Amino acid sequence: MADTSKVRAVAWDPSGTAALSLCPVPSTNEARPSISAAADEFLLDVFLSHDGTGCNAEETECLLRQLDARDDWIEEQAQSRLKKGKQSKSMITKLSMDYRAAVCECLMQLQAKQQKQQDMSDDDDNNDNSSNSDNLELLTLSFAISHLAEIFLLPSLSASSNFRGGLSAAAAKTTNNSRLDDGPSGSLTADTIRYLRLHHSRSHALLDSPEVEELLSSDQPEYYKSSNSAIPGPFEYPYWNLILQLVKSGQLDNAWTVLTHHSACRHAEEAAMIGRPLTPEGEGFAVLRAILLSAPLPGGRGDDYCVDDAGLDDFLEEDILEREEKEARLNNGFNNSNDDEEEENVPPENINEQYVDGVPRNGYLLWEDRPRHADRLRKLRYLRDLRKCGQPSDESEYSSPTVLPEVYQPNSAMSIFHTWQDVIKREASFPSSGSSGGFGLGGGQGGALDALFRRFPPLQQILSVLVGKVPPNIANDPSLTWSETLLMELLYSRPDISPDDIS
Repeated sequence: MADTSKVRAVAWDPSGTAALSLCPVPSTNEARPSISAAADEFLLDVFLSHDGTGCNAEETECLLRQLDARDDWIEEQAQSRLKKGKQSKSMITKLSMDYRAAVCECLMQLQAKQQKQQDMSDDDDNNDNSSNSDNLELLTLSFAISHLAEIFLLPSLSASSNFRGGLSAAAAKTTNNSRLDDGPSGSLTADTIRYLRLHHSRSHALLDSPEVEELLSSDQPEYYKSSNSAIPGPFEYPYWNLILQLVKSGQLDNAWTVLTHHSACRHAEEAAMIGRPLTPEGEGFAVLRAILLSAPLPGGRGDDYCVDDAGLDDFLEEDILEREEKEARLNNGFNNSNDDEEEENVPPENINEQYVDGVPRNGYLLWEDRPRHADRLRKLRYLRDLRKCGQPSDESEYSSPTVLPEVYQPNSAMSIFHTWQDVIKREASFPSSGSSGGFGLGGGQGGALDALFRRFPPLQQILSVLVGKVPPNIANDPSLTWSETLLMELLYSRPDISPDDIS
């Protein structure tokens, strides 16, 4: 007979799930206790779901979504066994992404809820949100750990493909292991960069801060100063520190947006609009725009058409985007939408217009596991944005700047990357290591960016980061974090780093 000495009686009323009663563990003494002693020891534990031992609505919904995803995964595994087919190990990666998607949505809901509570209780000194903050912090940590494990420990979604080109039976057997085991140089760089941006970068929070809003709305943001600036960096003015923060995390599209607020850039744009010839500074801004908006960086440059930093949008949106595009083809390029605000949106620029010879605008997708698949989703997002602005989307008129390979090819990615960096070195006369205040590039003479460098010295130091050379004042800045140092190395110095070296 089984030993029941350590079994606790449980009382749970399914009609009222708010209370769970647990009886104490029976005594192991052979002698029966007295009636009075038993009465004294009988302490019934009652847990109340609304008293700190249950889940809030957001967490409960998250758990239910994860259980649904697990049921689907089990069913797919069973069907695969019935068909006696090979079970793809990448299915566990899809399950992990479903789990993370549920946690991500839960986090966003809890953060919005917490912000609302803080706004409502600004004047209430007795309000205590410490427990809610603790729960949110633990959930955020769990989300980050699962994201990191997914990158390094689970197989790629393209695990059936041979990373090194071509397909083979041997490759199909070996590439179902973790990406850390069989990935070529640079195969984990893009995902690692996105992980660092999402969980450790400060640039996203800075862009949404009131200080940045005030800075960009000023007439001369480059000379804006705050008595207590929250924008860290080595420069005197927060404007240049903000651009540096964006460059350090590879968000070059946002960096250019900030540069367009520079008074000299605005004047150059106004002169060009009325037909005046570009000044040397105007030419410098034009070259700078081409460089930043063409950057073939692993993980993307923040243009909203690459894979998102959480690595979930492609996974979650693909079916929706395909369905919308199919519907649009049946309706002469439009969706069946009655949104009156669509035509008020600004149409997106042509995302395939080439700015730099030899560097296609979608070159950053070469760092993805499945570049051609990622380019397909990039196109669908662009066509969707056109429809949101009241313009018809015609997929036949969309021409990709270059045909991307099916799977990641290290040589192709590095070739485009080196071409881009060579253009920067040609257009920028960086000082050599022997010159006063130099940082060891020794670039050419008379580059198109020289006029900007002479007038705005911080810009020269910031752009040197793009070619993998970090000036001493930036490298030795006390506010520089380990994640920013790693980001700059992965983005600009060693994008083809071996997965073993990252780990």
